[in-house]
Amino acid sequence: MRQGASEGPFHDSLGYLPWKPIREIGKGRVIYSPENPTDRVYLIVGGRVKVTTTAAEGYETVARILCNEELFGATVLVGGHSSEAAVVLDAAMLMSWTRDEIEAQIEREPRLGLALAQYFVRQCIALQERIEAVALHNTPERILLAFAQLADLLGTPQPDGAMRIASLTHQTIADYVGTSREIVTFQMNRIRELGLIQYSRRYIDVYSRAVAEALRHHGIDLPERPPAEPTDPG
Repeated sequence: MRQGASEGPFHDSLGYLPWKPIREIGKGRVIYSPENPTDRVYLIVGGRVKVTTTAAEGYETVARILCNEELFGATVLVGGHSSEAAVVLDAAMLMSWTRDEIEAQIEREPRLGLALAQYFVRQCIALQERIEAVALHNTPERILLAFAQLADLLGTPQPDGAMRIASLTHQTIADYVGTSREIVTFQMNRIRELGLIQYSRRYIDVYSRAVAEALRHHGIDLPERPPAEPTDPG
């Protein structure tokens, strides 16, 4: 098993990856971009990374916001030019592997190939759900859905039942939803007045059960999640 691997949703795939030196990258740094493409697949050991894609017209969209034990940079495995970029949201600690290293490890441990395929299929399904949300729902519902998704992906459970997300800018949330910063600010104030979220400069607390109930009133059902254990306030 890889050193430092912990139990988590992608524990199996992480366990098959060989240990590599950890590289720390500062907040706001660009890891790769279409102009400076990567030749590596990355694993987040600590911190958060924003992955974006840029359309031919120049419009940028946040594809994923990732935290510990998440992989990104998979386009290197399929080759060709990528419109993807990765930017550090918080100071991040990363491991990385070249395509040749991944392929060699899969030859030694074929289960790695299956685990990686399952992981990236799940990511594609999550992205498909977001695309469907953009097509089917109005902006207020899409913003609520975004908070439900981000709380599930990035949140830490709190004693009062909230899921705490380290602060994200309104522009980042707007890019994730596919709307403007001004609309996100307006909707966040409205959602806060309804008691569905609370936020400061340091964090956003999402009351996931209340958000799920509000979405049900709009005919939107979220998938069932196992209950999370609250963190120790002490």
